[in-house]
Amino acid sequence: MPAIFSFDIISEVKNYRKGMEKLSCNRNFKFLRGREMKKYKLIALIFFLIASACGPTTRVPKISEEIAAQEAEKQRELAVLEFVKLYKRLQQVGFRILQANAPLCGKKIRYDWGFVYLSQASIPKNYRLAYVNLFGIKDYPTVFYVIPASPAEKAGLKPGDVIYAVNQQHLLPGKKGINTLNQVLKDNHGEKIVLSIKREDKNLNIEIKPVCICNYSIILKNSDQVNAYADGRHVVVFSGMMRFLDSDDELALIIGHELAHNTMGHIQKKAVNRTIGTLLGAIISELTGVNVTRIGAEAGQLIFSQEFEAEADYVGCYYAARAGYDVSGAAQLWRRMAATHPMAINLKGSTHPSTAKRFVAIQKTAEEIKRKIKMGEPLIPETKDQ
Repeated sequence: MPAIFSFDIISEVKNYRKGMEKLSCNRNFKFLRGREMKKYKLIALIFFLIASACGPTTRVPKISEEIAAQEAEKQRELAVLEFVKLYKRLQQVGFRILQANAPLCGKKIRYDWGFVYLSQASIPKNYRLAYVNLFGIKDYPTVFYVIPASPAEKAGLKPGDVIYAVNQQHLLPGKKGINTLNQVLKDNHGEKIVLSIKREDKNLNIEIKPVCICNYSIILKNSDQVNAYADGRHVVVFSGMMRFLDSDDELALIIGHELAHNTMGHIQKKAVNRTIGTLLGAIISELTGVNVTRIGAEAGQLIFSQEFEAEADYVGCYYAARAGYDVSGAAQLWRRMAATHPMAINLKGSTHPSTAKRFVAIQKTAEEIKRKIKMGEPLIPETKDQ
């Protein structure tokens, strides 16, 4: 029997006896005495049950907190390496799609140079040491990733370059330096920038002219869910989805799908439909006396849900193809999805069309795109009035 349980039980029994003695002297609180007696009896019973529970019998190795802390840091580094691998892949494919489809994004465009930067202050404390050890992140903005074939790579920018000035404006260390650099890049309208960097023992000036891309951020969310979503401003892909996808062609299909939700205004349309459903539910509630406002809101949001998803698949195929990805075989991901999630095969579908319908529709869209490429026609989705 573990000694700590014996000690705790003795203490609680002593408290129990003291409590009983105290209550027995107080005749003005008979009701309270009864409740307190039950409380102490229950506490004593719980601790006696814990004391009689079965425990381990083998002599396990003793672990020092220092060694455990070192191992924890090593595991954080492994977690960071895995996350960064997925992040780089996502950004590389995403940047190509955002750039290739800028002409179709209307006014939702921005300029970008194709590099990611961090400072120690911008990294969560738990992972700060890992990023410093693995990637040499400094107090000043430090180039973390340069997207292949981007303007930054063509200009010669490299990971590890420490940025201490932009357009001759010196940057401060910490969050202030990151904020200043963010603002300068945000206010830029297509003009080249000059980054003053320190690379090992050299000071260099690198000029980079940006390219126009769709103004939507692509974010990696660390979750095992095989999922992705759009919210009108971002495209969010879960790490579980990244691991599920076999190729960049499949990833391009997912990014294109979520980008289409944003560009086609599906999020805003769903919000309007929800509002209409809420109003209708409120009217019915007033007439019947049964509150169905919430049901009305949910029903309104689901109107055209499958149609929106089908449209996102269709337009997303075009977005992926315009970026140079082969969508003809990418539909296979829906067969694999059906194999791992058989409930999605149901032809009625749910909020999304069934995996069977999505596979067939994407295959037909891929044939349409292939024909347009062969005929030299522009890769633009067909509309109902065409």
